[in-house]
Amino acid sequence: MVAGDVIMGMLDFAEKPSYPFLTQLDQVRSRTPASVPEGFEDVWRAWSLFRKTWPEVDPELLSEAALHSMMGSLGDPVSAYLNPEAYERSQEEAPGSYEGVGAVIGMQDGQLTIVSPMSGGPAERAGLRRGDVILEINDEPVAGQDIEEATANIKGPVGSRVTFLIQRSTESEPREITVTRGTIDIPTVDMSLLPSSVGYIYIQAFREHTLDEVLDVLETFNELDTLGVVLDLRSNEEGSLEVARDVAAQFLSEGLFLYQLDNHQNRTELSIESSGTLTEGVKLVVLVNEGTAEAAEALAGALQDSGKGIIFGDPTRGKGSTNSYAKLSNGGALYLPVSYWYMPSGRAITPEGIIPDIAASLSQEDLILSRDSQLAKAYDYLDKELPAFR
Repeated sequence: MVAGDVIMGMLDFAEKPSYPFLTQLDQVRSRTPASVPEGFEDVWRAWSLFRKTWPEVDPELLSEAALHSMMGSLGDPVSAYLNPEAYERSQEEAPGSYEGVGAVIGMQDGQLTIVSPMSGGPAERAGLRRGDVILEINDEPVAGQDIEEATANIKGPVGSRVTFLIQRSTESEPREITVTRGTIDIPTVDMSLLPSSVGYIYIQAFREHTLDEVLDVLETFNELDTLGVVLDLRSNEEGSLEVARDVAAQFLSEGLFLYQLDNHQNRTELSIESSGTLTEGVKLVVLVNEGTAEAAEALAGALQDSGKGIIFGDPTRGKGSTNSYAKLSNGGALYLPVSYWYMPSGRAITPEGIIPDIAASLSQEDLILSRDSQLAKAYDYLDKELPAFR
């Protein structure tokens, strides 16, 4: 009942009583022009009556209300109307990299200091070290500058240079270090080693360099003879499906990763062509929550279907589809799925999401105390599954 939903949406927006309006609507049912598409006669009638009855209502806002209602009537969790501002924000890609020197700079004891040069970044290669106090940037003293001002002077295009005058605690005289700015990739992967031969890897998003970061972590786990791994995909809601497939290949054997069906039921398959690096026999637990969406859901579902990973946490969001934008004349857009994703078993990701094998939710007390009980439960599970003597 799209037409009815649209009319009620317009009325809700205008905050007008529906009964008198709908009575008037019923009185003019025979006046619809032939050019109005079949099924939208009542929408046209409602629009005409709105203009006569409440001329003070902005027609552009009425149109937006109608579009919101129309998309909401589809009952699809992915489909949506985006107003011009929301559409513009959606086109702003999450930064996977930036141009600079690759160093964290902060204030320590009132002095501008190199807190942490990024491993392998331009600053480290040029010789900057943790704890170096910055005295000047490009011959300009930094005394009295805040971090924002200093950072603005450090930023610049790739290939350009910035010169620091720094004071090192082990040296009596300041020294100049010139750094050539480069493209700095923002890490998407974090890791740590937990007790009893358990490794932890967190993937924040699936971007171009994510696979390389994952490979580095898994190589470390293999070198340390890690027996269990916690793969954390919580709140991972963006990135490339192909990159997620390539990450999945490090845990799975060759075969189907997922398939897609478009609106005409045409099938497209995405497969794993070679098995990966994680040592056979390593037990895997995957953490998910309601913030786990899209590519991360595909990865979690593939690991669950294969029996390779036990899923812990809360049901995922249920957004497994390939989508496209249809731009509108007002600068907004309709966001519509063009195909839906299915696990090798045939189950769809949308709308149910991935249901954990073992439910584990964060309590209100956990949130207040900043306590990660989900990770603790995942670790306890692995600890019991692994050999007692290790």
